Amino acid sequence: MSRRSALVLLVAVVLLGLVGWMCLSQASEAAEMRHHIQELHQQKKELLRENDQLTYDIARLASVERLEKRARELGYVTVRQAHFVLVAYPLQDETTPNEAMAVAQSNSAEHATSSATPDWWQAVTEQFEAWAQTEQP
Repeated sequence: MSRRSALVLLVAVVLLGLVGWMCLSQASEAAEMRHHIQELHQQKKELLRENDQLTYDIARLASVERLEKRARELGYVTVRQAHFVLVAYPLQDETTPNEAMAVAQSNSAEHATSSATPDWWQAVTEQFEAWAQTEQP
């Protein structure tokens, strides 16, 4: 065998080795990517399941029956009669402060329960009414 044919044979073997190495590295990379994609799909399934469980837990914890039960455990009771506190404040239209106070007092008379109002609350409302009737600069 001549030197030239040996050199050609050596170059051919090296080139075939390089091509084979490139094919194997590409196949290895593709296998790694498939494995990574499978892991991501599994992680997605787990996150979706966890999200569904959290949604269920939120719905269960926010149910009216559970909230009512918890409120009773904390000592809250059902409101039988609502009491309103009406506050007179300066209106933007032509109404004067005295007219607004008269309207507020007439509205509060409709909602008031004179025998059920504690003395301290009466004192607070009188102080507030006196404050509201003072002239503003």
